[in-house]
Amino acid sequence: MERKSKVTQSAANAACEQLQADSKNVTVNAVIGITGGSFSTVGDMVKLWREEQAAHSAPLLQMPESVNQAMHKAAFDVWAAASTLAGESVERIQHEAGEAITKAKAELSEYMGEVSRLERELEQANLKTLEMKHSLDTAQEKAVKITSENAAFVAQLTEKDSQLLSFKADYAKLQSELVEIAKAATKPARKPRVKTPPKKAAEDGKMG
Repeated sequence: MERKSKVTQSAANAACEQLQADSKNVTVNAVIGITGGSFSTVGDMVKLWREEQAAHSAPLLQMPESVNQAMHKAAFDVWAAASTLAGESVERIQHEAGEAITKAKAELSEYMGEVSRLERELEQANLKTLEMKHSLDTAQEKAVKITSENAAFVAQLTEKDSQLLSFKADYAKLQSELVEIAKAATKPARKPRVKTPPKKAAEDGKMG
């Protein structure tokens, strides 16, 4: 299938002039019948051709001074109204911007206050942490000292126990010795034996 070429403005203008020369109505469908194309595309081209024809065929008229002054006054009034609206818009925008800035500053001040409060709490927490660490270090030092002193006390008690056992052994030995001394003191003394002379002994034998 052969593809149709794209319709150009010059082709549409030529078709319009051809229809006008043939004393036919210049319509969009009539132009499409010559050039082809879509209604929307050709319709815009026909409209542009008609505007150009009207501009060329319209007589050049001298604008009256009253109309000229009225146009200048209307333009001035429009400009003044636009300036007023622009000024009002600027004032409104400035007012809204000022309110937004004030609100933002208040929120920022609130946030800064909260940040300051949190910083103070953090500083206090750090101080408490340092105090707790110092207390913990002190407690650990005391615990080490007490442990060392306890070990020394245990050693001293062990030494005292050894001394006590030695004293007990010495006491038992001393008590045993005292008992022996007491027994020896309470035992009756033995009479010494007197030797009889031999001669006397013989005489005693005879007498018996």
